[in-house]
Formats: sequence, C-alpha cells, structure tokens
Amino acid sequence: MHILIIDDDKNDRFMVTREMRREFSDVEVEEVGEPEEFEQALAAGRFDLTITDYQLRWTNGLEILRTLKQRFPERPVIMFTNTGTQEIAVEAMKSGLDDYILKSPKHLVRLSTTVRSVLERNETRRRANFYENRLQSLLDQLNVGVFRVIPDGRLLEVNSVFLRVLGLNSLDELQSIGGFSEIFSKAGDITPQQRRERELKLRKPDGSSIWVSVNETLNTNQGESVIDGLVEDITGRKRAEESLKRYATRLRTLQELDRSILRAISPAGIAQAALAFTYPLLPCQLLDVMLFNLETQQATVLAVQSNEGIGCSIGESFSLQDFGDIETLQQNQALIIENLAEHPRLYRLQQRLFDQGIHFIMNVPVIAQGQLIGSLNVGAIQPRSLTDEDTDNAYEVANQLAIAIQQSRMREELHRYTEQLEELVSNRTQQLEEANSALEAFAYSISHDLQEPLRAMRGFATILLEEYDTALNSVGQDLLYRIASSVDRMDNLLVDLLAYSRLSRVDLPLQPINLNLLVRQVLTQLEPSLEEKQAQVTVAEPLLEVVGNYRTVEQIVTNLLTNSIKFVPAGVQPQVHVWSERRDASGALRERSVRLWVEDNGIGIQSQHYERIFGVFERLHSIEAYPGTGIGLAIVRKGIERMGGQVGMESEVGRGSRFWIELPEFIK
Repeated sequence: MHILIIDDDKNDRFMVTREMRREFSDVEVEEVGEPEEFEQALAAGRFDLTITDYQLRWTNGLEILRTLKQRFPERPVIMFTNTGTQEIAVEAMKSGLDDYILKSPKHLVRLSTTVRSVLERNETRRRANFYENRLQSLLDQLNVGVFRVIPDGRLLEVNSVFLRVLGLNSLDELQSIGGFSEIFSKAGDITPQQRRERELKLRKPDGSSIWVSVNETLNTNQGESVIDGLVEDITGRKRAEESLKRYATRLRTLQELDRSILRAISPAGIAQAALAFTYPLLPCQLLDVMLFNLETQQATVLAVQSNEGIGCSIGESFSLQDFGDIETLQQNQALIIENLAEHPRLYRLQQRLFDQGIHFIMNVPVIAQGQLIGSLNVGAIQPRSLTDEDTDNAYEVANQLAIAIQQSRMREELHRYTEQLEELVSNRTQQLEEANSALEAFAYSISHDLQEPLRAMRGFATILLEEYDTALNSVGQDLLYRIASSVDRMDNLLVDLLAYSRLSRVDLPLQPINLNLLVRQVLTQLEPSLEEKQAQVTVAEPLLEVVGNYRTVEQIVTNLLTNSIKFVPAGVQPQVHVWSERRDASGALRERSVRLWVEDNGIGIQSQHYERIFGVFERLHSIEAYPGTGIGLAIVRKGIERMGGQVGMESEVGRGSRFWIELPEFIK
C-alpha cells in the first residue's frame, strides 16, 4: 500500500507517517511539503490513498482534493486538519472527500482506523462497480434491455440496449414520444416478488413493427417500490414461429390434398379437390386447372375455384394460341404477369381476365413424365399479389396434380396390377396362416401329445423298478434307470422347446420390475438345488429396477443361476455373485439402462464359443459331464431380444464366467 501525505508542516508529516507505519507493516509513505513535490507525485501516480491538510502555503485542501479527484476519481482522500470549518467539511464531502478528521494528538490514533475503513469502503465500492459494469457488459452482449420504473409509470433509468431495441436515441426521446407506455406495468398489475412476463408487438418511430419479451419484478429500493424489468427483441423468433405455423398449415393442407386426390377417380375430380384445398392458401380470386392437347392445340378447363364467377367455365375449350406463351411452360417455367394493366400485349384469354378485374396472373406448368399436359392458373385482383412462398405452394400443387392426373390415366392398368398383387398377398397370407397353424399344432403336440407317452414311459419304468425289482438282474435295473433318465431328459427338452417357441409367438407386456424381489423369489425356488450343490450365492443389494416382462425375466435369471451352479469343476463349491449397475444409452437401448451381472467360479468358456453357446441345442460338454437340454441360454437371448434388451458374457477358461443382461431402467 502506498500513501501520499500532503502537509507543509514536517512535524505533522512525521507524526502521520509514524502512525501509518506503526499500523500498516507493508505501507510505503510519500511525503509532500512543496508544490513541486505534489506535481511529481501526480505525474508518478503511484499512491493508493491521500491524507492532506487543509491550510497549505501554496493552496488549500479543497483544491488538492479537486485536483486528485479529477485525475484519480477512484482513489480515496482523507482531510486531516485543524484549520477547517464545518462549511469546508461539507463542501469537501460534496467534492468527493472520503473522510474528515480534526488534527490533534487525541484524534491522531483515529487516523489509522479511518484509513483502514476508507480503504475497505473503497474496495467494496470498486468491486461493486466492477460487478455492475460486468453485468452491464453481459446484458449488452446478450442484447437485453434493462429498465427501472416507479409503478405510477415514471421511468427512472434504462440502458443503451433498451433504447436500441426500441429504435430510440435517448431517454428524453422515449419520454417525449410516449408510445411505449404499455411496456411498463402499473401499480395493480404486479405484486411484490411476483414475476410478470409478457410478449408485446410495438411500433418503432420509423414505422416498423417489432415483438418484444418483457419480464418485470416488483422490488423495494431504499423504501420505495420500483419495477425492475428486462426487454428482449424477439421479432426474429416470432417471425420464425409464424413461418413454422404457415409451414405446418401448408403441410396439413397438402396432406389433405394428397388424400383427396387419392380418393378422386377422374382427372376432373382430382383437379377440383386440389383447387378446394389450395384456394385458401393463396391470396387470389381465381384458381383453375386446364388440360392441353398439343396435337389439336386445344386447352380445356378441367376445374375452377373463384369469387363471383370470375374466370372460365368448366369444360370450356379454346385454342392454345389464345392462352399464352406455351413454349415457356414446356420448359417448366411459370408465366407471371405482375400487372396486366402494364403489359404491352395481352393474349385473348389474358384480356378476358383483365376485363373481369384480374390484374395479376400466374400460369404454372403441369408436367408429367417430361411432357406438358396442362397448367395451374392463379389470378388476383391486386397486382403483385403472390410471394415467393405462394409460388412454391403453387408449384407443389401443380406437381401433385401432374402425378395424380397421370395416375388417373393409367388407372386401368394399375387396377389390373392391383388385382394381381392382391391375389399374391392373399396366397402369401394363406401360406403364413397355414405356417402359424402348423406352429401352433407343433407347440400343442409338444405340450400334450409328445409329453403324454413320456409320462406313460416314466410310469411303466417306475412300476417295473418298484414291483419287479427282484425279478431283474443288475443289468436290467440299470437299463430301466437309463430309460427313466432319458424320459426325464426328453421331458425337460420338450418343456424348454415349448418355452423357446412361446417366446417367439406370444406378446410380452412390459412393466416395472423390482430385481431385489425377483432374485429372492428365484433363489427360493432354486433352494433345493443350491443345498444339493452346497452353492453360495451373494446378492449386492439393492438391485436397480428395470422395465421388462416379469415371467420372462424370472425365467432368464433362473437359467443363468442354474448354469452358474452347474458348470463347476468337481469338488469345487459353487460361488455365485449377483449385482447390477447403471449404464448410459447405447446400441439398441436408447434410454438409460441397467446391466444385471451373474458371476460364477465355474469352468469358464473359450472366447471362440461366446456366440455359439447362445444357440439352440448348442453344448460344449457331454451330457454325462454336465446334464441339460442345451436350450437354456438360447431362451435367455430370445427373451432379452423380445424385450428390447441385450445379453453378453465375459469368461476365462478355469477362472469362471460373468454373464450379463441389459434392460431399460425404470425411472420413477
């Protein structure tokens, strides 16, 4: 910190310097007792604060103060004097003096406290100005106008952007015009801390219109109610919204036009439907469609939509020489006459329309397969009536008409093709129905016809083992046991095949699934197998919730846990760990998903078999080593894919496997 001390008494300067150095360890003091020293200090400008006497040999403290504030308005000045008066103190404060202290030994101890307080106030003021300027700069960059107004409508202040948005040069101009009063809320329009938002359409002084967004809040400033507000020019957004609305209306109209054209049979019906939907889109009083016969050089009115009978009658024909410039239309270019009254030479049809009050005409070519077949004609009473957007609309309608009329002319051939196609579709549908019926019969056969003889075989084998045990030798008993085992395996195989087939055919309604409850239920069902294998299963709860089909997910988890405790080396206790994790959207899943992991300490799988094991009847080991149907993992994949999820695995031979399924997360 650098302090400038101005006093023509060196003893007083010494006392002030001593006090400053005693209170501030890092202070640098520059003493000024002569006018030359003051000029040098001003030129160097290295001081942060000035302490000055009032009565000096060459000037007084007020002049010193004014000079300092003129050169360095942000640097504080303290007057330490015993020659001043109350009037001088008041005048000094008006000139920007930061504090006034009487010079005496008693008040000397107050000087350091005052210096510290003044510096803190100055720093606070500096920071406030910095943030205010920063905020103002940000608002200017965002092109947001700011205003403050008293609820009675009296405007207090605005920023430059506010004036620029309204097309004004000064606040005085705003108050003198008085045409923007609707921007500012009145006393009853807004309550304290309530935010009022509006969108207004205003007219600027130059006559142009703008849309503005106004956001206001009623606050209190030094006990007085004020409304602080923001104004943003949203003209571009409003124009874009209006353009989008027009575009949406245009699309809806064109869609309705498409449907109407498709419903019509004859070219006349197609053209009349097209005009009925197009007429409201265009600022015109006449809209008609004419078909050309280039061989006979005749034009025929196909359809008309007009006000008060303007234009030609439906079915009326005339020579193409009376119509207009056919060569231009053949080049797929529209004929546009902005004002018939200013055109030097009119064709007979153009003159007829002019006599009926039409001043603007536009002929849009209707071209099918590269050939001119007619024109869509627009007439308006006002000259220069259509915009580029209107012209685009007319071209789109003309293009649709060309396609539709060409389709109408080819209707018989298309109808014949349609009948052939319907016959093919009917045959294909019948084949699909027969295939579905065969599949249903196959499923029924598995669930009923094939399982019934298996149940009989199991029953007969059980009777032989129970009632004729002593009549059979050890070889016969072993064969019966093998028959019973094969029957059980065949029964399990049929059950799994039925489950796999059902996954491809039935609907799988989706619902939120609490994996904690589901996994507990599966473990309860598998409790006998877990005890038999002495398997240890740990679940890292809580598991995340997913969206899926409850029964299918239950079957999938059952298959994964069953495999985890089955494919374990002899003599090794099965160790299974189950946990879940949240995943970001990726692949087939477009929302956040949950991956459920099932990790075991089993025999592991070589990487080249990762895909193979998910196929039907795919086995990597003999049934004697590891029993099963070979369909369990195929059911897992089919079920997950039907629910829109994913399945995969990680494994290392001899170090276990980690299977995972991934389903959408249920968001509460």
